[in-house]
Amino acid sequence: MPTKQSKLCRGLIVEGPAQYGDAMNDDPDAAPESQEQLQIDARALRGLAHPLRARLLEELRLNGPATATILGRRLGESSGATSYHLRQLSRYGFIDNEPGHTGGRERWWRVRPGGWSMRGHEFLSDPETRLIAQSVLNRYYQQRRERFDQWTAAVSETPDAPAVRRWKDAATDSVSVARLTPEETVEFAGRLHDFLRSWSGRLQGRTPESHPGTESVEIQVNIFPVLPETEDRTDGGPSPEG
Repeated sequence: MPTKQSKLCRGLIVEGPAQYGDAMNDDPDAAPESQEQLQIDARALRGLAHPLRARLLEELRLNGPATATILGRRLGESSGATSYHLRQLSRYGFIDNEPGHTGGRERWWRVRPGGWSMRGHEFLSDPETRLIAQSVLNRYYQQRRERFDQWTAAVSETPDAPAVRRWKDAATDSVSVARLTPEETVEFAGRLHDFLRSWSGRLQGRTPESHPGTESVEIQVNIFPVLPETEDRTDGGPSPEG
């Protein structure tokens, strides 16, 4: 299968599989104990819409298990607020108890093994869920872009900072193009995500405290067709009159 690949720049983040099309997968880090993903329904979608819940979920995804007190300190929120919204996230199935921490005064929470997926196009096409789906998806992709921009800005503005010097040759950004059918694309995406899970499953549960010297490394995957009619709309293509 011929492909074209170009190295765009040194030192950019590689982010985790999130399919926006048929599905958006928040976390490919499926632990060996469970490979099953949570399929979000309209009720769970509404539960995810609260901004603080989205921030809590993102913090757990990036930095591993934590308590309401730890998360409140990191996010500048009261432990009462974080505790309430963590319970709501658990109620909708996005997080569960961390089995490695039991018997303490506070619950430790983790992103559920297997992650979650959302059929974004179905929610966007339904008038009942369109607005809330737009809100959730827009925030999700904005956060992804902001983290990417933060890294590229660090490389550009503070290239001699110790952390940047340590990571700039490890991080990468690339683009590959292949001519595929929809069926081949589904197969390709499945195999790619299986590969990512084979790696991330071995690393499940790591935290900054348990593994000093590690950082959250994000792997951003977008797989989509470049359709001629889409190019015309976005690039100001020729009008029907020529």
